Amino acid sequence: MLNIRLGCYRAPLVARRWPHALLRAHQKVVLLVAMLVSAWAVPVAAQTAAEAFPTKPIHIIVPFPAGSGTDVATRLVAQRLEAAFKQGVVTDNRPGASGTIAAAAVARAAPDGYTLLMGTNSTHGANPGLIAKLPYDPVRDFVPIGLVGVFSSFLVVNPALPIKTPAELIAYGKANPKALSFAAGNTSSLIMGEMFARGAGIEMLRVPYTGNPPGITDVIAGRVQVMFPDISSSIAHVKSGSLRAIAVVTMGERSPLAPELPTVSETVLPNFNFIGWVGLFAPAGTPAPVIARLAAELQKVVATPEVGQRLQQLGAEAKWMGPAEFRTYVVSEVARLPKILSDIGVQAQ
Repeated sequence: MLNIRLGCYRAPLVARRWPHALLRAHQKVVLLVAMLVSAWAVPVAAQTAAEAFPTKPIHIIVPFPAGSGTDVATRLVAQRLEAAFKQGVVTDNRPGASGTIAAAAVARAAPDGYTLLMGTNSTHGANPGLIAKLPYDPVRDFVPIGLVGVFSSFLVVNPALPIKTPAELIAYGKANPKALSFAAGNTSSLIMGEMFARGAGIEMLRVPYTGNPPGITDVIAGRVQVMFPDISSSIAHVKSGSLRAIAVVTMGERSPLAPELPTVSETVLPNFNFIGWVGLFAPAGTPAPVIARLAAELQKVVATPEVGQRLQQLGAEAKWMGPAEFRTYVVSEVARLPKILSDIGVQAQ
């Protein structure tokens, strides 16, 4: 028997008489208990952090300029999230490269819930078909939080043109080859412009912009003749007469904001249906409890009657999808929109 001196006390240690199998079993029990305690402590700590979230301002990065439909929707959401969280929610516009600049910045951000992206069908749908070396993966690099809304669009022309209907636009294009150009302020307007030109059998030069507002400015000035802007960014100009709207593009029905205008599909190109969408994303790796907290508050915002009414005034429709459903939708968009681009002859560059 061995003796170990602890102060003035002699404690017997029977290490040599303790069977090795029993010793190993004892060690395994100790290890198992430690693992169970650790496994219990981690989610508790994460849950505690989520309950405290947020403790500082949240930044929502917007991939298009101020005044765009995405920007307007983001500011509407940010204002109400700020009230719910009792923390600042900052709208940060970073336009350029079809939303790539903003999306890449959020993909690289710390996954803590404080830097978010108001993504769109450009950043999380069509960009893989537009940009050969996309600096982010729209599925792998993000966690969807929730869909916020969908947008319908106008077909507008410069008022100086002798065009008041889609049929007249097609006739003008055929009579004046190479005379028409269209502004592409985002992926939606690009896709609609190319679809229209190819479906109608006319030539329209695509002119890219960092967002719809600068494109609209050039259509008003007559530097570009045609555009498919979202209703939210162009309705004020249509009402003032600085733009002439000759049709709407929806998923089939006329817009309640301009019921007198026909859809493109009911006039010249059947099945010419398209909508844009916006939704909130966090960087991959953001803790699940934080995503759940953000999603719960965002869902309340989208369901608010005032938000629905304001979006409708802007030509949009409030539409909610939670994280799981929204992720499935994004995966389908990443497969669908690049195929549309390929079908209409747009190659990734």
